[in-house]
Amino acid sequence: MMNKIVLLCAVVALFFIVPVNAQECQTLRVAGAVGWLPVTYINKQTQEPEGIAYDFARFIGKRLKVPVDIQATLPWKRMLVYLEKGIIDMSAAMYKTKEREKLYQYTDPYFVNTAHIFVRKGKEFLFTRFEDLIGLTGGIPPGGSFGDKFDTFAKTHQLKFEGVDNKDQRYRKLLNNRIDYFIQDYLDGMMFLQRDGQHDKIVALPHPVSTTNVYFSLSRKSPCVQLIPKINEIIKQAKVNGELQAIIDKYVH
Repeated sequence: MMNKIVLLCAVVALFFIVPVNAQECQTLRVAGAVGWLPVTYINKQTQEPEGIAYDFARFIGKRLKVPVDIQATLPWKRMLVYLEKGIIDMSAAMYKTKEREKLYQYTDPYFVNTAHIFVRKGKEFLFTRFEDLIGLTGGIPPGGSFGDKFDTFAKTHQLKFEGVDNKDQRYRKLLNNRIDYFIQDYLDGMMFLQRDGQHDKIVALPHPVSTTNVYFSLSRKSPCVQLIPKINEIIKQAKVNGELQAIIDKYVH
């Protein structure tokens, strides 16, 4: 009888142990926006994922002793769906909004971005407040957000936007006067213009649209979400000892 009880206890214990082990974070599957300089992009020469966020994600994976699998070619909207469903575990770089917080769980921030208005040179206009955009047609990335304050204002005042899938299309529409402006993260926009030789045709207005923290966000359906406290500790230590700044300095001079 005693042997049967012991055997039964062992079976019950195994029943509970197996699912727990199955839910451990075996690999951290990471994705990010395509072509977000200098945060998440693919090096054209090596075809390897590069950028502040991807480098820091790899750094965190090493500290956690968890392999990092970077999937750098997913379109932004599809990546958001995959993140929500747990098909990928983590977005390498994302802004925080109230709507997104319902779907994903965020780490502490590790970077700060400013977004600016970009216009055709010679067609600059005064921009000091959101109201200055009323009546104009702008361009923004599909699914893009520039913080709760701007997103709410744009929706409430029905600002007119044209969805533009990539930067090349955005710049062509601006140069062909099909839009009056587009909104872009400042570093991203300036680096792309310099690289594409358009810096003498398109300029950024001085007043920022928003200054926004950048976070890792994890799927609530991923077993890796339980690592957020450890990730936050790694972020904190990397800020203090300069390891994070060294990664940023590699891209931002």
